Amino acid sequence: MKYKNILILGATGATGRWLVQMATERGHQVTALVRSKENIEERDGLEIVQGDVLDAATLEHVMEGKDAVLSCLGISRKSASNPWSPLLSSSDFSATSAQSIVVAMKKHGVERLIAISAAGVGDSKANVDPITRLLFRKSNLSITLQDSENMEEVYTDSGLDSLAVRPVRLVDGAPANRARIVERCGISSKISRSDVAGWMLDALERPEPFTSRSEMIAWK
Repeated sequence: MKYKNILILGATGATGRWLVQMATERGHQVTALVRSKENIEERDGLEIVQGDVLDAATLEHVMEGKDAVLSCLGISRKSASNPWSPLLSSSDFSATSAQSIVVAMKKHGVERLIAISAAGVGDSKANVDPITRLLFRKSNLSITLQDSENMEEVYTDSGLDSLAVRPVRLVDGAPANRARIVERCGISSKISRSDVAGWMLDALERPEPFTSRSEMIAWK
C-alpha cells in the first residue's frame, strides 16, 4: 500500500468519523489530530493526538512519517443544518489552516493531500441550480464557500499533489457506493457523508498524480 500512513484532520466531524472508520478497515495506519479525545473512539490502527491544527509545532509533530493527508476541516456553525446559524469558527478557518498544513507537509516531504470543499466553490458555482445559488448568497453559506475557495487556492498554489472534493448537499446514512463526478448540481442533488469518505479514500489510492484539482460529486 503506497499511502499506508495517513493523517486525518477534522476526524471528529460527521464525515471525518466515517473516514477514520473506513480508513482503518482498509488497513491504513491513521493518525487523527483532534481538539478533544472525548469526541473520538479508539480503534485498531488509529493513533489519536489531541491538539490544535493551527499550532505549527503540533502539526509538524503529527505530520512526521506520513504518506498523505486527508482533511475534513471546515467552518463550523452552531447548527449544521441551519444555513443562517452563527459561525463557531473564524471566517477564514479553512484557508488559514491550509497554509499551516502546506508548510508542515513540505517540511516533512508529504506530497498527497485530499480535502473536502463544497459544490458551488470556484468554477463549480455556475453549475449549481439558481435556487441553491440564492441560498448561498443569502445565508452564512456564502462565508463557508468563500473560505473553501480560498483554501483551494492555497492548495493549488502549493504545488502539492492535491485534490479538493466538492460534495453536494450532505446527508447521513451508510455507504451506498453511488458517488459519481457530476457536471451540474440540482436542488435535489445529495450524497451521504459516508460515500464522500469512501470517495476520498479511493482517490487517495489512485496510482497517478491528480490531473484535476477538484471534483464535484453527487449520487447518481
